[in-house]
Amino acid sequence: MDIEFHYYITGLIAAKAGFPPDQATIIAHSSQYVDDNDIRYEIDKGKASSYRNYISQTMNILKPKAKLLRIYPIFHFIPGDPKAKTAWRKDGKLHWLNTTPNSSNANGIMDKALESDDIYRIGIAAHGYVDTWAHQNFVGYYADFNALAGPLESATPNIGHADARHHPDWPGLVWRDQRLIEERVDNKARFLAASIHLLEKLARFVDNKMDAKELGIRKKALTRDLKKAIGETDQSNSWAGERTAKYIELSESEAYGSSRLVKYDPEQWFDDVVNEQVRGLRDRSDSLLTRFDPASDIYTWRNSKKRKQSDWYKFQEAVKSHQSETWEILEASNLKGLQLEAL
Repeated sequence: MDIEFHYYITGLIAAKAGFPPDQATIIAHSSQYVDDNDIRYEIDKGKASSYRNYISQTMNILKPKAKLLRIYPIFHFIPGDPKAKTAWRKDGKLHWLNTTPNSSNANGIMDKALESDDIYRIGIAAHGYVDTWAHQNFVGYYADFNALAGPLESATPNIGHADARHHPDWPGLVWRDQRLIEERVDNKARFLAASIHLLEKLARFVDNKMDAKELGIRKKALTRDLKKAIGETDQSNSWAGERTAKYIELSESEAYGSSRLVKYDPEQWFDDVVNEQVRGLRDRSDSLLTRFDPASDIYTWRNSKKRKQSDWYKFQEAVKSHQSETWEILEASNLKGLQLEAL
């Protein structure tokens, strides 16, 4: 999934679940920021207020396996049930780290986040939880299990859904995963299923006494609204802008909190609390040349006394807690006994 689901649809789901607008926005922003939190910073280096964050995403798929294992299976490809019907392949292969939708691990991780009562962590966990539908049948690790047939695919590292490119992430796409017995993949159907399950999790958190009838009404309304907003099949993702406008329009309706979802800015939380002194090429640039720039940028708190009240700091602390507790869950289940470097 991409920003369409992780920010806009997640924001709608949180609002439909009953979160007030400000909290629904934080959940949505945290969910999407998981994908954008890909740079390690040291703020106020050498001072008592020094702080280092963890990353929850990396575009560098050439990182050592151990480092990738601390990112992809925790935040993006939660290992599930290798024997699930959705994972049945023509070659009969299984992988113990295979992502499967709504697995016991995914539920346990999401429930742990809800128990924390930390809305930043709830957003972080929501990202990985719904990605178990989008990323199903891929492993967040180097494995031939991920390989798809084709000349372009054969040149791509077999990690995650790199061979499938953005196909699993586009809401309106229908595509084929030739590894599976059931080849046809309808992303809209997958995304709607993820939406309903996330709604139930969040709604039960907001009101643990909500009866089945009320929850059913909300599920039905959400399904109807998202079906209409996502619309018809879109093989090239060319209607993403139109869909986003529909999500924003829905957010302004009474049924979704009557509060317009603001445009997502990946740098907003960081810029609100951190000063940046660029030396040479900007470290936050998307340019590959920044990797070869010997001069590192300098980062300082705008107000060190209030840093812990900032969205960015709270998000980063939630990332650390989520990584630690998720690792414990996975070590006791799918990772137990595996000699990972030998995979």
